[in-house]
Amino acid sequence: MLTPQASKVLWIQSKVNVEVLPQSQATVGTVWLVPYEYDPDALSEAEADIRQRLAGSPVNLEVQRSISNLYRAASVVSRRAEREILAGLGLSWSAFVSMWVLWVWGEMDATQLANEVGLTPGTVTGVRKGLERQGLIETRKGEDDGRKVFIQLTHEGSSQFGELYPRFNKWSAELFANLSDEQTTVLADLLQGVIVSKPQD
Repeated sequence: MLTPQASKVLWIQSKVNVEVLPQSQATVGTVWLVPYEYDPDALSEAEADIRQRLAGSPVNLEVQRSISNLYRAASVVSRRAEREILAGLGLSWSAFVSMWVLWVWGEMDATQLANEVGLTPGTVTGVRKGLERQGLIETRKGEDDGRKVFIQLTHEGSSQFGELYPRFNKWSAELFANLSDEQTTVLADLLQGVIVSKPQD
């Protein structure tokens, strides 16, 4: 089991170096392993290993490659955001996304929030408690069902996120600097197509 005292490990599965944050830098909903950018050579080697392992198998290698790169890209974006922007504010990626959802759509119950951000209810509970301690969200019990917990940003939370999001968007644009506006739009459309696709019978 890795400890906060560990200095560096190698994430063999994805062939990427990762850093373990010291305890003093822990954030709300901290993920201890924070990948650096993928090494292009290591990435090419990983894909070559996959092709070799699946050679002769009746599988679609390009689909597998797309799935792998979706996972890698999501990991890079979330971990870099935590390291370069969010950690200084005491926020994890999960906390940031939760605040984004509440900032855009307003108050919702904890179960709905969990569904919207793709987290388990237990994880959302941990994120919620951390954001409450920071004074960024507030909760109330449902009037008709006391088992339900409704969550919304506080005035301070809304104000802070309103200041944070333009910074995050500027950072995101720099992350996509190698893509043209047209390519970025095509990428967004293609990913949306994957998201809304339905399994075939």
